Amino acid sequence: MSNSNRFINIGCGSNPIRGFINYDYNLFILFGKIPVINILIEYFKFIPKHFIDLMKLSKKNTIKYCNASKRIPELNNSVDLIYCCHMLEHLDKYETELFLNECHRVLKPDGVMRIVVPDFDRLISEYKDHNDVNRFISDSYLVGDKPKTIIKNLQYLIQGHGWHHQMFTKKSLESVLLFHNYRDIKFFETGETNIDYNVSINYADFADESIYCEFKK
Repeated sequence: MSNSNRFINIGCGSNPIRGFINYDYNLFILFGKIPVINILIEYFKFIPKHFIDLMKLSKKNTIKYCNASKRIPELNNSVDLIYCCHMLEHLDKYETELFLNECHRVLKPDGVMRIVVPDFDRLISEYKDHNDVNRFISDSYLVGDKPKTIIKNLQYLIQGHGWHHQMFTKKSLESVLLFHNYRDIKFFETGETNIDYNVSINYADFADESIYCEFKK
């Protein structure tokens, strides 16, 4: 990232991108910065390994904690490129409104955003082929198992669940983006992009199950 360009990755999880400011809304990023809590969590092993790995990764790669559905810690008109992969579906409609408003606020004029979300049309098409309700529910991540142990309930209280609160088709996503005054909305096949910057984004992330969309402020 040059001095004149600022790139941010919202909802990076365990996949930070080199050259980006990487943000994620996961309390274990904060816990990883507190040595005592870090030691206790690892010692008692009541947290899933992928959360412990995220704590270690966040320190090594400087992942920053951010609830982007409330505020993105960037200045107005300061960001050239926003990348957001398989995060938007975890927000409800109200959170999505706030998030897209925040992205619009921080993007420079003509700034670019790339969003990747699960493709609901694909899920429907596959369901018509296999006609398996349980498989459809599992593939959609719209619901999941209720926590039934003390540890699982504790994990739920700390971090919530990973279920999807909404799903998108190309048409519905375009409608949401237009409502928030984005323009030049384009959809791409796996691996394709119009982004001019030389960046390390994996343009084939979540291949064969996603909608790839780019647009401008």
